[in-house]
Amino acid sequence: MSAQTRWFPAIPGSLPEIRAFVRELAGESGLNVDDARDVLLAVAEAADNAVQRAGASIVGVTWEPRDHAVLLTIEDDGVFDLGVADAVRPLGLRLLFGIADEVQVRPGKPTWPGTVVSALVRVWSRAGVPELPAPPGRPRVLLVDGDRFSGQALASFLHAEGFEVTLVTTIGEAESALETPPALAIVDLLTSHGEGTRFAAVARTFGVPVVAVSAIEPATRVADAYIPKPAHPLRVLAAVRDLLSPDP
Repeated sequence: MSAQTRWFPAIPGSLPEIRAFVRELAGESGLNVDDARDVLLAVAEAADNAVQRAGASIVGVTWEPRDHAVLLTIEDDGVFDLGVADAVRPLGLRLLFGIADEVQVRPGKPTWPGTVVSALVRVWSRAGVPELPAPPGRPRVLLVDGDRFSGQALASFLHAEGFEVTLVTTIGEAESALETPPALAIVDLLTSHGEGTRFAAVARTFGVPVVAVSAIEPATRVADAYIPKPAHPLRVLAAVRDLLSPDP
């Protein structure tokens, strides 16, 4: 497959069209579900930055197959100047840096408009390369979320912040993961038709602190911290750090 580029109006309504474009290319490339999800998430986050922050009128997405990888380029005609007021990298880019293997950003300036974000995403399913172990010293976090897409976004964010993350989407998988207890568990209480509430209590009996996320606040205290959904990744990160490194 050769490189393909498509341009979209830089409006929120274009984001579903951008995702559909990338999803179609991922399917034609023969990527497996996990690889396609990572690629789609990477493009969605970069495109969202272009629409929300760049003040652009048009956004272009280029898909370029490489050897066991995909080079994604998202460009616009706007201005995206990371000045002192924006010293902290925007959330979308932080997620993108967690997903992609290589990222290059050329922010648009008032004197040189046009932001370009290029991200190289390796597709291990096609390379036949086994998953590499996480670097030593990373706290292992068990993430239990029945919504794999939102779970993958949060897992990528936490990985970029220095954590090893095991993502599971059912309570059965979560219970199996307790055979080697993690440092902490993040549990969507509605996973597996509400079984997440029971699992949170079980995890605590293993000495595993629990951060519960849910659209419905539990009637009883089943976790060490509770965050209502939609849960902002930075709030989850703050709760994780607080439980793993409590003040003396």
